[in-house]
Amino acid sequence: MYGTRVVILGAGIVGAACARELAHAGFDVTVLDRAGAAGATTAHGEGNILVSDKEPGPELQLAQLSRDLWPRTLESVAAGPLGQTAAARAEWAAKGGIVVATTAAGADALHAFADRQRTAGVRAEPLTRAQLAHAEPHITAGHTAAVHYPDDAQVQPAAAATVLLADARAAGARVHTCQEVRSAVVHGGRLTAVRTDTGRHEAEVFLDAAGPWSAELSARLGVFLGVHPRRGEVLVTTPLPPTVFHKVYDADYVDAVGSGDGTLQTSAVVESTAAGTVLIGSSRRRVGFDDRLRPEVLSAVAAKAVRLFPALARVPAMRAYGGFRPYVTDHLPVIGPDPRLPGLWHATGHEGAGIGLSLGTAHLLRTLLLDETPPLDPTPFRVDRPAVTEVTEGSATPEQSANRPDTRWGAPRSGGLLEGAEPPDARPARPRGKGAKPRRKPGGGTELHLTVDGAPVQGTQGQTLAATLLAAGRTSWRRTTTSAPRGLFCAIGTCFDCLVTVNGEPDVRACRRRAADGDVLTSQSRSTNTGHRPAPDRDRPRGDAR
Repeated sequence: MYGTRVVILGAGIVGAACARELAHAGFDVTVLDRAGAAGATTAHGEGNILVSDKEPGPELQLAQLSRDLWPRTLESVAAGPLGQTAAARAEWAAKGGIVVATTAAGADALHAFADRQRTAGVRAEPLTRAQLAHAEPHITAGHTAAVHYPDDAQVQPAAAATVLLADARAAGARVHTCQEVRSAVVHGGRLTAVRTDTGRHEAEVFLDAAGPWSAELSARLGVFLGVHPRRGEVLVTTPLPPTVFHKVYDADYVDAVGSGDGTLQTSAVVESTAAGTVLIGSSRRRVGFDDRLRPEVLSAVAAKAVRLFPALARVPAMRAYGGFRPYVTDHLPVIGPDPRLPGLWHATGHEGAGIGLSLGTAHLLRTLLLDETPPLDPTPFRVDRPAVTEVTEGSATPEQSANRPDTRWGAPRSGGLLEGAEPPDARPARPRGKGAKPRRKPGGGTELHLTVDGAPVQGTQGQTLAATLLAAGRTSWRRTTTSAPRGLFCAIGTCFDCLVTVNGEPDVRACRRRAADGDVLTSQSRSTNTGHRPAPDRDRPRGDAR
């Protein structure tokens, strides 16, 4: 299989992990994404790498494999051509998790769950009241049980995906953004090529890694896939002094994750970020691709978080964001070849666990492609199981998809982040006459012309300034207070490490501001930063941002 051409459809965390794994294994890898890399589900998550929320079984085995691979993979990146600076951008934090019960019934259920996990090799350590108070001084006194999971960890999700993609590129992979797959080319019953807005891509293997949009993408290729969007929202506080030291969630979270109910499911999930903000979740609901934030959902999430950490009641919420997760009714991802269409493979359906399961998924996929002994039984993740192949009410069939050419499968309109991404039109920006109108790009979207530190740069309407800067080769220039390097932006507007001067206005968050034709950008280092947080309305996204 060495040199086999693989086209990966989707540049989120799962696609990025697969690209890196296969490129290092000698495959000829091309990654296509409809918009920007890591700009959709990956950018709207919390970066969790968990074993604490999974019952013994195939998903837990995949999670344990992935947990072992994460630090080893980042060490390998640090030892490679990208170096320690690139690996550090992923912000790996083996902080551990704590699950808290607040009722007698919840305590019994938590201890029974932890007992089952220990039989599967999970480290689950009961905490006394004094131990919990020492680990989390601000936790509620009204708890009935707590269990510590030292192997739970966290990364910055969009930055971690960027690190994996950059390492894949260093191993020879090619990454193309703004490439929406429109149709399939099938010869002799085998998928041999896909057509995008700008051309045709041929390969021996096509990997569907489009997350919540996998069903739409697969339908365009001619097969049904039972992957559905499941919506989740997160609240973000203003930066705080050290307040939450682990990933802390209530015992209801496990039931919410495993629920198949399409109505609103909420639980308290609270954790801090490297920037000092606190992320508050979580919610799950089946609403299709309706991306409107619902106040009642955020209110329910906040109320449960305050019950765990009463001091949060006095903390302002800076913003909220939401995203879609690829959900399968049996709660297992889809990994492997599609027997209905040779040449098509899948790596999707991870729901809210894609960050944590990504590396294990990529490793399992590589062994299947090379016909090697897999690290775990791949059978539970096979494509030809009822939850994946049986058409249900509201699912997109190939015929329906063919009549909806504008339905997106890869990412929202905003551009994503990627080191050295290759846009479909890589011509350098050319000076234009005064009053000239922006041109249309070949794949749709308007061509913009900006100036970055005195040099002309070409962008696309709908991109954030950060995506435009990254496409121009500007990947980072700031450091945290601990001197760790940061990527250009966190993709959810919370880290404040993407500050730039735009048209003379300092401290604009590049990941939140849409690019506009004629913008003049000047990069800021920590030494030139004015030292204050941007005003809330200064960085309001333009145009169609929601």
